Amino acid sequence: MAEKESIYDRIKGAMTPEGTMPEGFVLREKLQDGRQFADGAIDGTIRYYMGPAGNTDITMLEQALKIASQGRFEDAANALITYFAQGIVMLPVMDKVQEWVYAHPEGLSPDRLGQFARTLLLQSRDVESVKFALTILEVLDSEPDEKMREILLTLAACEEMTLFCLFALGGYEDANRMYFQLAKKLKGWGRIHAVSMLKPEDEEMRDWLLQEGWQNEIMPEYSAITVIKRVKLPELLNHSEEASLLEIAGKLISYSLQDEPIAGLASYKRAGELLQVYLEGCRQSGIGEGAADGIRAIRTFAEQHELANKWQLVELCNNILAE
Repeated sequence: MAEKESIYDRIKGAMTPEGTMPEGFVLREKLQDGRQFADGAIDGTIRYYMGPAGNTDITMLEQALKIASQGRFEDAANALITYFAQGIVMLPVMDKVQEWVYAHPEGLSPDRLGQFARTLLLQSRDVESVKFALTILEVLDSEPDEKMREILLTLAACEEMTLFCLFALGGYEDANRMYFQLAKKLKGWGRIHAVSMLKPEDEEMRDWLLQEGWQNEIMPEYSAITVIKRVKLPELLNHSEEASLLEIAGKLISYSLQDEPIAGLASYKRAGELLQVYLEGCRQSGIGEGAADGIRAIRTFAEQHELANKWQLVELCNNILAE
């Protein structure tokens, strides 16, 4: 039965030949009240809305690290299950745990902690315990190896585990390339997280970000501003008159106009420049009528935010809409 399988075995057993999770796969069990969170939803909400939990007690996690360093893996694993059974999740306390490890090297055995983490990754049936293992792997000063890469990529295919796997994969020289490959396979929170870490190294990555990277099953708003910044959209628009690029730019700008669910154009230093070049492109291409709603939204945005060229933007919007 699935509940008797490890997290790793459940993910690997469900994986399609393309390296993705099948439609309808959900790693987390239903809550007692019948609710079931989509994979990645809890961590996604915490990452973008809540942040670290500074007041959460991690004493039991500290004890688990000490016990594991003594080779008592089963006792340490039980301590983790007890801790997370309280309803606590790993992401808000991740930084706190890592800081404690750095500050208390005495009494900790890196070798045994590495063995313990690998054991959890392959054998634990508890979601948050696996994330704890990934958190510890990230701070251990160990050489990345191919077996661990395989384990991490397998776990990362499940969007509930993607974020922590991305952190752990950061130690590999080709981490950015792995982020790219994962982002292309994922569709929900995992894609959002992977895109947030991806730095386009070449035209292939840049074009994929423009065409698909911001599209996900949650909300494009989570990734639109990231894509604008990473592909350097103002420069692209300055050097291209393609209608297809203007169309994509219009969608990215539209999704970034509001500061919800994350900070958008209002916090982008080059927002005025981007809007200017986009509107000039619309005017020259004569596509104002087709983009009327978006241009009205840009006019409202320009009026409400402190942009050096705000009145130029408003006038340009009015001229395009009047044509």
